[in-house]
Amino acid sequence: MAVTPFAQVYEANAAAVYRYCLAQLGDAGAAEEAAADAFGNAYAAWPSFGDDDPEGARRWIFRIARNAAVDQHRRRRRRSLLLGRLGGVATVDVETVAALRAELRSALAAVGALGRRDRELVSLRVAAGLSFAEIAELVGISEQAARTATHRALQRVRAALRAEDGR
Repeated sequence: MAVTPFAQVYEANAAAVYRYCLAQLGDAGAAEEAAADAFGNAYAAWPSFGDDDPEGARRWIFRIARNAAVDQHRRRRRRSLLLGRLGGVATVDVETVAALRAELRSALAAVGALGRRDRELVSLRVAAGLSFAEIAELVGISEQAARTATHRALQRVRAALRAEDGR
């Protein structure tokens, strides 16, 4: 059975898209849902994509993943606000939290403490593994600006992790 071009795009990018969503959302369940939404939307739009370039497909799928993560964040925020108004308490997925290693929790907390833009840059670079050129195109800045801003954001993450370790 021949592998379809979309299946190749999925295989090449699924893990990176999930890591990007996890870094953006900080929750494994929400990241899985956002990644699934991203690939579902991409699959639906695949016939109109019309680009055989694997790098073009990678940039395209990450644009969709970025939108899916933003949508997921908005849904979670609305749900949280609604629960707050109703007097409900949002529950924490204890199994997921217990499964994460202490280093991962610390790193996610450090990234989560960044501003929205810095968090996005770090997520695109580290979790998704995108080049500075790809980040620049996605975010709408120059490659040098992407490189500099990402470097500074990563320095803040490293400093936060050192401070937590007491170094």
